[in-house]
Parts: sequence; structure tokens; C-alpha cells
Amino acid sequence: MDETSQGVNSVDIAVTILTFVASQNGQARAIDIANGCNLSKSRLHKYLVSLCRTGMLRQNEKGLYCLGSTLLQLAGSPATNTDPIGELNAALIAFRDTYNHSTGVVIATDSGLVLRHYHRSFRNVDIDFLPNTPVPLHASSAGQVLMSFSDYQPQNPAQAQLIAQIQAQGYAVRYNPTQGIPGAQSIACPFRNQKGELVAIAVTMGFFSTDAIPQIAAQLVRSVAALDPQH
Repeated sequence: MDETSQGVNSVDIAVTILTFVASQNGQARAIDIANGCNLSKSRLHKYLVSLCRTGMLRQNEKGLYCLGSTLLQLAGSPATNTDPIGELNAALIAFRDTYNHSTGVVIATDSGLVLRHYHRSFRNVDIDFLPNTPVPLHASSAGQVLMSFSDYQPQNPAQAQLIAQIQAQGYAVRYNPTQGIPGAQSIACPFRNQKGELVAIAVTMGFFSTDAIPQIAAQLVRSVAALDPQH
């Protein structure tokens, strides 16, 4: 008898659910899991209950389903041994889902700043970027954060004043359009490790009004603060 015709279908479905969640940077909404795994909401709910009860999944405070401690232990990775960039990226996906603003993870490489991950908002009109897009140092909020939270030396008094302001408020804003994107603003804040070293930069971008920027910046900082031991 063909072994592929044997087995338990429910196990296959559970593995499909876990694989889908893993493919979404380790966390996903129930509706997205249902769509991605071609399951009805009621049928998916039964699997989610069992997977959470056994520790294969867990539900975080935002209601997203994440990889659980049992699954991480089976994979040989303790739940406390996580990828900080992956955690930041997952938090920015949740930020996008909550506030409907595009988000991204910027990292510093030997060749300059790079937008490593990008998550477009669900708005009809917004900004699109390809992963690994170069980010200008002097014309971006991410560049301002890098200069403010690294060993960068200010080149002039105006830049030194800007850096001091960013350090005090904990985020940077690019108000002026750049790279052919009229009216688009960006907000960035640092993501640091326990030693206070800059690991990555969290960014949200869109067509923000000036009055809305402080509130959006505060929301971004709070989202990163949950992961950043320096806050």
C-alpha cells in the first residue's frame, strides 16, 4: 500500500498551520492563517485551541498567533534564544496591522543603510519599496537615527543640535519629500541590545500630517520599547 495514502489528516493540517505561521515571521492573524491554509474560521479555531494548549503556538497580547515554547524547544532553540531582527520585524508587522501605516526594518551594512524588510499598509494609495533598498544617510529618518545613536561625529553645529534633539525625544522625523516621493514623511526610532548598541532601526512611513506625527512617533516608540531593554 502506498504510504502517502496513510496517516492522519489532522496532523497534516496542524503542520500546515505551523508552517504558515513560521513563514509570516513567526506570528499571524487568525484570518490570515485561515486564508493561507484554506480553512474555515470554525475549523481553524479548533486547531488553534489545541496547538496553543500544547505550546506549539501561543497568542500574544495583540491577539496574533506566534510560535510557542514547545515548538521552539523541539527545534532545539530555547524560547529565550530569539532573533532580535526577527522580533523587531514581527513587531512592525503588528504595528502595520494595528495602525495601518507602512513599516520597515533598516540595518547598517558595510555598504550603507539598507531597508531589509518592508510591510506596505493596506491603504489604496501608499508607498512601495523593494526589500534591500539602499537608504540615504543624510536624507532619511533612519539615517538621522544612525547618526544619533552610534559613534557618528556631527559635521556642523546644526547637525549636532539635531542629533541632541533626536536623542532627547527618542525618534527622528524626515518631513521633506525625498527620492521622488512627494508629500511622504518617515519616522524612525532605534532598536538596541542590552549593551546599548544599535541593532536595527524601526521605520514607519506614509503621507502623514504634521499634527499627526508626534502621536504616530509615540506609537512606534512604544512598540519598539516592548522589545528594547534600553527603554
